[in-house]
Amino acid sequence: MSVRPAFPTELGALARELTRMAANGGLMASALPGPLASGAIPGWPRLLPGLFGLRGRVRVHVEHQRDRFRAIALVYEGRRDEWVVISLAASDDPDGADAAFRLLSALCASAARHGMHRVFASVPDTARARESFFQAGFYSYTRETWFVARRATPEPARRVEGHFATGRDAHDLFRFYAATTPHAVQRAEQLQVEDFDVGRRAGAFDPPHIGGNPLGMKRSMVVVATDGPRLRAYAASYRGLERHPHVCKVRTDVGDVDLARELVRGATQELADGRALVVPVRSYEEHVARALAHDGFEDTSTTMLFVKELAVRVEEPAFRPVVAR
Repeated sequence: MSVRPAFPTELGALARELTRMAANGGLMASALPGPLASGAIPGWPRLLPGLFGLRGRVRVHVEHQRDRFRAIALVYEGRRDEWVVISLAASDDPDGADAAFRLLSALCASAARHGMHRVFASVPDTARARESFFQAGFYSYTRETWFVARRATPEPARRVEGHFATGRDAHDLFRFYAATTPHAVQRAEQLQVEDFDVGRRAGAFDPPHIGGNPLGMKRSMVVVATDGPRLRAYAASYRGLERHPHVCKVRTDVGDVDLARELVRGATQELADGRALVVPVRSYEEHVARALAHDGFEDTSTTMLFVKELAVRVEEPAFRPVVAR
């Protein structure tokens, strides 16, 4: 038994085996929910650089025994100190869960050697998948439900005060995120002000913080809704590439269902080309789910967002008052 990076000569066999595993219920993690999981598998041109050892954003690792793949993982290395498991599939026999655990452990060890601080994964809510990640040292920090629309969204019913986000909005966006996100999620994601700067790396608008396959979608726009100087909400939309659906993420501050609905409509008008549109909604964004249901979105599946922390926080030295005589 061994865990190793995939070889370029295995590309065809890996694609077929990954598809077969997913079809047989062996999907242990996916950047997209089960019904749309095929869009989370990048095309072979995007896998080649990593397979040849060149600088690529996708790493492919396998666990095999006697020339048989038992688990396969596609891992994305973004612009932050974190890796994201795009896809993880294992064989459907009793050894599959053990192979997935071994592969996850090896991936985390490799990430730590490369200086990463965290490894993220979106995991189906099944006992087999959950236990594999728990055993590998991951923990779940929230749930995420995927809503899908197979047709274009209606046009906005009213005008919303706002503008396209720029680098100047980074601080306001970060404060908005901190005010509307549970502390447990903030602790897991470790986002900073610079992650909301759309003119620079803007890691907060990349997976896993915005769901989907980072190689299968291209950011279209980020818009913010304002009430005078106060930021009320934001929406980010992404155009799907290859087999990937379009994606939209919306956040509002006071549970405003109408505002959430209008932002989804406005941010996705340019994406209407017959491709499915998906909107990930986390467990603390229930009002967004109500807004989507009003426009005919369907609840497809719920996943658990997992993270494993590879870095230990070190307390900064601080001064304390001393009574001196």
